[in-house]
Amino acid sequence: MSDDAARFTDPEGRFDFVLPPGWAAEPDAEQGGVEVWDDDGPGSLHLLGFATDEFADPGEELYAFLEDRGVELEEDEVEDLELADGGEMSLTEYASEDEEEGESLFWMVGVATAPGTLVFASYFCPAGQEEREREKVRGLLVSLRVREGE
Repeated sequence: MSDDAARFTDPEGRFDFVLPPGWAAEPDAEQGGVEVWDDDGPGSLHLLGFATDEFADPGEELYAFLEDRGVELEEDEVEDLELADGGEMSLTEYASEDEEEGESLFWMVGVATAPGTLVFASYFCPAGQEEREREKVRGLLVSLRVREGE
């Protein structure tokens, strides 16, 4: 199978990515974007693309996104990744408490940008189970191709 044959494109055409073997993806009718998962895995990845009027800095957008959710990070807790198409993504990992369920969650959250397009990525699973899918999720995120907006 060629790389392009394994690629999944979001319904808006703003981004695509390589789907890991055994994983599924489908449009998220409730929240928009795309939901990605492994039926045998502990977590779920959500990708959501937006049109923007400018070429945003992925790190600045990530900090702003997390600040809105009450998550504070230090600069050294954010990693800048080179994407498959030469684009960039800022990515971080952290743990949070789910007050309703009373459990700890592991989060991997990233922002990728291209001129006119912004993509938010958020993966979560129960804390302590992140090693089961961490590398596959990171591989999917690095394969992300963000398309320039019009």
